[in-house]
Amino acid sequence: MLAINGSYGSLENIYWGLPIVIYPFLSGLLAGSFVVGALYHLFHVEKLKPVSQLSLIASFAMLLIAAIAPLADALQPSRAIWELYLRDHFPYSPLGMFIILWTIFAITFVFELYYLFRESNIKRAAEDKGIKGKIARIMTLNSTDLSPKSIARDHKALWIISILGIILSILFHGYVGFLFGAIKARALWSDPVIPPMFIASAVVSGIAFVGLLYGVGFPLFSNKNKVKPDTLDVLNMSLVYAIFADLFFDLVEWLYSVRGYNSKEVYDNWHAVYSYAAHGPLWFNYHILQIGGGLVVPAFLFLMFKKVRSSLFWTILLDFIVTVSVFEMRFNTVIGGQLPTRIGQGLVNLRIPFWTFDGYLTGIGLFGLGLVIIFVLGYFLGWEHDPEELSVPPKAKYKFDWDAGEDGRK
Repeated sequence: MLAINGSYGSLENIYWGLPIVIYPFLSGLLAGSFVVGALYHLFHVEKLKPVSQLSLIASFAMLLIAAIAPLADALQPSRAIWELYLRDHFPYSPLGMFIILWTIFAITFVFELYYLFRESNIKRAAEDKGIKGKIARIMTLNSTDLSPKSIARDHKALWIISILGIILSILFHGYVGFLFGAIKARALWSDPVIPPMFIASAVVSGIAFVGLLYGVGFPLFSNKNKVKPDTLDVLNMSLVYAIFADLFFDLVEWLYSVRGYNSKEVYDNWHAVYSYAAHGPLWFNYHILQIGGGLVVPAFLFLMFKKVRSSLFWTILLDFIVTVSVFEMRFNTVIGGQLPTRIGQGLVNLRIPFWTFDGYLTGIGLFGLGLVIIFVLGYFLGWEHDPEELSVPPKAKYKFDWDAGEDGRK
């Protein structure tokens, strides 16, 4: 527990600890990673083809772990099935929306995994007689059709699923911001800017996370996997645009919440927690890790220097910094909103344990488990990517004609 003056048994504690910080962080990685893959399937950004499958694998892994994070904060995770699906708390509880969105999203991922990997799984099932080939054969559902007409249908299905997935990504992560923005008892949470700010930062974290995985993990799976400077360039430039949107909402929040459009209580709380006089408990987290060093500096370097955007070293370094920045945003929002006391004076002391269920070890374990799932899925689904092996989406505009040929026309 985090208590006033660091003493346990105090009247005020921080009850939403690190697992609740991890939850919006992981769900942001989920939504943002999905957007990266959707850019290829919807707009045919050819330079993003090497990360189209990778982004979906990362997004699906984060979907699984995002559901575990709130359970880590619950003292009875064994009751999860009952609480989530069998208890009648929708539409009475806002958390009921999480159950519906998560389930729909999971079903959507099953279909996208099928269509996205169907072509490569058919080829792997025919060539590999080991465990990977057997799993590939199961995932194809005994389909062996690689005709141009069948492949065109796959691309059209992915186009439709990508649209649905983007909508679900916005709803899934936007509602997290809504939960905080709707809590009027906490002055630093009661802010209508929080939902779009969460969505913008989710896109930032997803692009940076895919860039990290592409730069670090992609070459580990096969000698065929070569990191392409052009792909890094497009990813990092997309990241710059997302950072600009994120900084815009940060500025709006600062102007709205701190200055003349809100109560003195909000201003006093903001100043006490994120103090510009460099004595607030989250001053360094907010101004250096989240805004200055975490967003402004990477955006400037990526925007001004093409060699930096195309460099593997700088991509890994700056994408890691941006990912940490988004985590700090979640930390500052969840923890910072609970620091102002409700019945006392001053702030609740910030002290996060290491070993307990709401400590650092839980956060490290959750994120580490997500990375393990990504690499396991990458191994069995096929992280190897040769641009010449797989077909590309048809160039013609889709007309939802499932009998169309390879070029998208009858």
